[in-house]
Amino acid sequence: MRKPRRNRKKSKLQLFPVKVALLLILPSIVLYLFFSIWPIVYSIYIAFTDANAINIASQPKIAELEKIKEHIVTYLKSHKQGISAKLKEVEDLLRETLNNLRSFKQYLENATPTTLTQQKINEYQKKIGLPLQTALSIVTSNQTYLYLYKNFSDPVSKAYTSINNMWGSISSIMGFKLFLSEEDVKQIKEKALPMISTAENELEKSLTIITHIDKDYNTYINSVVSDLNHKIDQLSLHFIGLGNFEKLFSDARFPYSILKTLLYVVTSVPLKVAVGVLLAFLFSSPAIYGRKYMRALLLIPWALPVLLSVTTWRMLYVPGEGPYAQIMSSLLGYKFNIYTHEWDAFFVYNIVEMWLAYPFIMTVTMGAITGIPKELIEAAYIDGANVFTRFRKIMLPLTAKPILFATFMTTGASLQAFMVPLLINGGGPAKTIYLPGFPPALGNANEMIVLYGYNRAWLDQEYGLSAAAYLIVVAILLVYALIWFYYFYRKGGK
Repeated sequence: MRKPRRNRKKSKLQLFPVKVALLLILPSIVLYLFFSIWPIVYSIYIAFTDANAINIASQPKIAELEKIKEHIVTYLKSHKQGISAKLKEVEDLLRETLNNLRSFKQYLENATPTTLTQQKINEYQKKIGLPLQTALSIVTSNQTYLYLYKNFSDPVSKAYTSINNMWGSISSIMGFKLFLSEEDVKQIKEKALPMISTAENELEKSLTIITHIDKDYNTYINSVVSDLNHKIDQLSLHFIGLGNFEKLFSDARFPYSILKTLLYVVTSVPLKVAVGVLLAFLFSSPAIYGRKYMRALLLIPWALPVLLSVTTWRMLYVPGEGPYAQIMSSLLGYKFNIYTHEWDAFFVYNIVEMWLAYPFIMTVTMGAITGIPKELIEAAYIDGANVFTRFRKIMLPLTAKPILFATFMTTGASLQAFMVPLLINGGGPAKTIYLPGFPPALGNANEMIVLYGYNRAWLDQEYGLSAAAYLIVVAILLVYALIWFYYFYRKGGK
């Protein structure tokens, strides 16, 4: 007798381990790729734009300006009569100001020490200042939006500024004097009359433009829209192609930073590799008592935060106060100064870099030394080989590959030198940089290539230029990585 089939239908919601894994892994991979690739792609895009502090994230501002523009255009079209009346009022006030200003100019031209009085100047100041102030308040109000018409508002503002400067100049000469001399009157005329002429010209420009607005109101609206479009354009990110790369090589600073970085690699890498290898071989010898504890102490620079280490070294080399700066001054015969002497700072960079990196070299080398068969060392010792011969013929060849690996790794770090020059003296001192084939430029003498990109972003706020600089850094590191791959995998494989 057959047994009834059990309902083997499984719930659609049942999750098997594979499905659980996929549900966990796939979103993680997607998120990882998004947060890894998107910043890289965006940075590459920024390198080909004119990104700066104003337009780097300006979409909300642009949207707001577009709404404001639409509102203003609608308002200007629907309030033509009211704005025309305000323009007429402004015209009358500016003409009154201009007439009073010309009257004061005539009075000043004919003034003598007896006729030029503070009372008369105060009277003219009110006659000229009050109508101009009223006109300016109308121009800058949201009832007319005349301040957006730059061809009109700028001359009014310049006239107002020129007149205020004139009163200030007159007041500074007259002061609290009861009687003016011929020299005082002469100085007042020399300072005030040119300012009056400037204000006259600006007021005449404004009156001429008012006439044009009255004849063609649409021109006024188009000018306001044009000004708003200009502001929107300033906030917009523009694709400029290779413009940033051309700018990088338009003066000597960036090429010089590349050369200084390469020089830093040439000097710092041999130093830190030599110290790291020397310490590794030294403290791997059984003849050194307590070598395990001493090796542990030598790894302290690796454990300390870079900020703390570099700041401490900077304090040791403070000119005139730091103990190491005083020692260097006595040895060199001049005042050792990391803030004013280019090569003094460069020397300190190398010392600090060596301090930060030798633990890594030492650790890699010691690991390689422990892998050397003791039988080889003992056989060489029995054959009569001295310490130097054993080191040169056995230990060094067997540790060469790990040391070379560590050298390549630390070279990559030196190519990206940033924290050391930044914290020691900001990549200074400042000087005029001369480089054959490039126009001279004022910059920092020890500005490494990564620090250069940082300064362009955070000091100059030229993010597109900074991204272009970093793109070149990436290209240099990519070439370096390819060389590394070739020697370690292609050559090593053979």
